Amino acid sequence: MKVWQKIGVLTVLTFFLTGCVNVETNMEIKMNKKMNFEIVMALKKDLLGDEGITYEDLLSDEQKEELTNKGFKVEKYEENDLVGTKIIKSFNNIDYLSSTEDVDLDLDSVIEDELSTAYIFKVEKGFLKNKYYAKYDLDSVNNSNNNFNIDFMNFNFKVTLPLEALNSNATKIENDGKVLIWDLGKTDEPIEFAFEIYNSKNVLAVILSGLIIVLLFINTVLRILARVSNPDKRKEKQEKKKKEKEEKEKTSKEKKNDDDSDDDKNNNAPRFIIPPQ
Repeated sequence: MKVWQKIGVLTVLTFFLTGCVNVETNMEIKMNKKMNFEIVMALKKDLLGDEGITYEDLLSDEQKEELTNKGFKVEKYEENDLVGTKIIKSFNNIDYLSSTEDVDLDLDSVIEDELSTAYIFKVEKGFLKNKYYAKYDLDSVNNSNNNFNIDFMNFNFKVTLPLEALNSNATKIENDGKVLIWDLGKTDEPIEFAFEIYNSKNVLAVILSGLIIVLLFINTVLRILARVSNPDKRKEKQEKKKKEKEEKEKTSKEKKNDDDSDDDKNNNAPRFIIPPQ
């Protein structure tokens, strides 16, 4: 069953209960490129209790099994006076959900099918950071709007980004441009937004290379400063080396003279010839 059909069932249920329903799709993207995707469908606690309905009735066992097979987790949702169902799926890296080609999908397809099997972002890859673009049509949502009265529904699509969005057509923007919210009951336009994320490994490599270069530069500067700031010491060192060299040459010369003197003595010594017998 499609998501918006499920929402339609909730809408009918809410209509008979004369209450309010919350339907919110959340896409949270982190700096490390991990993404959490969740759908929350909830009704007021007192309405559920009065009619003898629990949050487990919002989805059938068959629907829960279908979602589980697609890698979603189905959990109970409870906040303030609302109770319902939360459907969650996590992804390790949005690059696996991104294509270098244009991506234009219906929101229902993104949630139901493409989220597990295809691309939901267009990516422009760079060395230090990538740029991502999203465009989701609202045809399925608009059909639900035509079939059901959703004036009393909180019907939102929310995106949370690690950095300020490059651009978007969100109906509401929060947290310095990092949180984008679309009120799907008040817009017919496709959801569009763009953002960027740094490639942490490449950034770290650049930082480490920069640190090494800086350290080598500092070491060179310190050595130059040491020489410039201590000219006497440098001169003393040079003189010491010169003196050591002279003493070494003198010692070598004296040793050579001694060897030559020994050779002369041996040459001048008397020679005795033993006559033959």
